[in-house]
Amino acid sequence: MASDFGDESGEKLFDFMVRFGERMGEDAMHRHADKLRAAFENAKSGTQVEPRDADAPVEWAKLDMHEFQEIEGYDKIKGIIETKLKANGVEPAWFQDQVAGKEYLLFRIAEAQQVWDSLDELARETEGAESRASERLKKDLDEKRDSRPLEDKAKEAREAADALEREAGRPQQRVRDPKFQETRAR
Repeated sequence: MASDFGDESGEKLFDFMVRFGERMGEDAMHRHADKLRAAFENAKSGTQVEPRDADAPVEWAKLDMHEFQEIEGYDKIKGIIETKLKANGVEPAWFQDQVAGKEYLLFRIAEAQQVWDSLDELARETEGAESRASERLKKDLDEKRDSRPLEDKAKEAREAADALEREAGRPQQRVRDPKFQETRAR
């Protein structure tokens, strides 16, 4: 199944979009996908190099995840990002800054190009996942829809209403449940 979507992160992204669309509706899913795509595209410009001593070489960079945190389903998105990075050979680390209330994605500067490529791939996969999820939602809606002609539905509704009226006109009989007695044998 992962080959249908490029890799495992593409499949997770598609599932995430479908579930979101089922829960919130197709329009909300499209808005959500637009926010997510923009976050992936903006993420590259938000990377900072951690300042160190002048003598020590800089090895790590951090990416502020604030834009992703504002999107509903951040934990799932975080897993999708991590899966994509690992698929591209990056071993990410996550840092929670309790004081600032932010979370950062940490990665080695030597792996920066793979991180950029991963973010670009995720932005493109978001578009694909959005269109596939939209198709799936429409298909599911069509399957759930009653395809009988309106006249048949109306006739069935009238028959049900007539049956209810006939039953309402009759006095209801009182039904008694049988009493159960406990018997003991010696």
